[in-house]
Amino acid sequence: MLLGLSDLDAVGSGLRRFLEDNQQDATRLSDIASTFRAAGGSGHVGQVTVSNDVLVLATVPASLSGPALLSYLSTATPADARALATLTGWQQTLQRMDPSKIGAWWAGMNAAAGTAADVAGVAQRQELLLAAAPAMFGALDGMPALARVRANQLNAPSLLRAAEKDLETARTLSGTGQAHHDPDRTKMLQNEVAYLKQVEAGNVQLYLYDRDRSRIVEMIGTPGPDTRHVITYVPGTFTGMNSFYTGGVQQVSKYLRSEAPGTVAFVYKDGRFPGEEDTAGGPTMGRIGEANDQDLARTSGQQLASFESGMRTDPYLNGAEQTGIGHSWGLANVTSSEVAGARYDKVISLAGAGMLPDWEPQPTTEYSNLYYHDVLIQGQGVTNPFTNRGVVWDGNNPIHRDEFDQNFYRGPDDDELDGLINSVEEGNILMDNHSLIATDSEDNMQALEKMLGTVTR
Repeated sequence: MLLGLSDLDAVGSGLRRFLEDNQQDATRLSDIASTFRAAGGSGHVGQVTVSNDVLVLATVPASLSGPALLSYLSTATPADARALATLTGWQQTLQRMDPSKIGAWWAGMNAAAGTAADVAGVAQRQELLLAAAPAMFGALDGMPALARVRANQLNAPSLLRAAEKDLETARTLSGTGQAHHDPDRTKMLQNEVAYLKQVEAGNVQLYLYDRDRSRIVEMIGTPGPDTRHVITYVPGTFTGMNSFYTGGVQQVSKYLRSEAPGTVAFVYKDGRFPGEEDTAGGPTMGRIGEANDQDLARTSGQQLASFESGMRTDPYLNGAEQTGIGHSWGLANVTSSEVAGARYDKVISLAGAGMLPDWEPQPTTEYSNLYYHDVLIQGQGVTNPFTNRGVVWDGNNPIHRDEFDQNFYRGPDDDELDGLINSVEEGNILMDNHSLIATDSEDNMQALEKMLGTVTR
């Protein structure tokens, strides 16, 4: 039902009389008038046509039930969508809803009504909604992957402005020679600006982005009717936002996507990783112990399981084979998501750290462990003299579990290792080997081909 040709003064006067005993609602009247003007009115007495639900959302945003809100959004006019952009509160209703209901609602909007220019598969009304609240829709579980990517692309200019402002501040600090200036942060911000420009241009696909909470999921590949393989790739300890900006953690996923047609990969980081530095995105060795923290792994696993549930509501992704790949601590994240209820057809450990004590292999899941002689493997061979168990994840590591198909590879400098590891050079080789397994280097090609065969088998 529409509220036709409404005079702003008349609406405001009537609502004041009706809500004169409710100071909080009365305060919202100026917001309502602003909403009407944003929806197409001009000046103090502009006349617009918006739905009654916009008025409800402006006064008591929580009053519409989830189904009612979805029904309203399905028929929102351009004026309504512009008004929504000025309102707060209704987003929380959507965020509390079951992802499957969000997915069904989005799919139910009639794409035949016309697609927005240059946006494949997004109806005009859907594009209006994405533009009205891009940050919210770009992080809303249940939204199809392509819609979330589009929302984050629409939000990129705002993100870019924030990054450029921070970069300008950092450069000013550098120019004045202030002691607390961090050149690493300046470099990270430069990388972020370059990265977000790629997002804005559509060359990088973001499924999730929240720079302040260290949340980022990059999608590689395009979901469609031919999608057969879906990969969730979780990088390891010390992974920061800068690891994404520089392309370091996307290497394995890009290789698999290029070699296996019909593959879509999600490179996943939702929240701070063990050892991640707070401001510059580099490693903090003093927090290395977080990679062995079972509570952190359990909480992170629950978050990853939630991601899996939301992502798989996408009809292009739901029927595909699901593979979880974890490098180092990332494997702890993947297996902890299994404890939280996520299920994969295949789990690939790349020098994986370990599993929670209550983790159990799933009978329908195929497990593989690929590794070099590296610093983590060296640590997994050390026993705690007080517990008589391994110092890394209490010895519950992929390398020690029969459920994992074991695949050992020699690193390019392994001939320089004598088994004692009593020099800096040998320690560096072990560190390099630990990183090598997660790269697309020619030196890692044998392992990459094994991953490819596992994913496509």
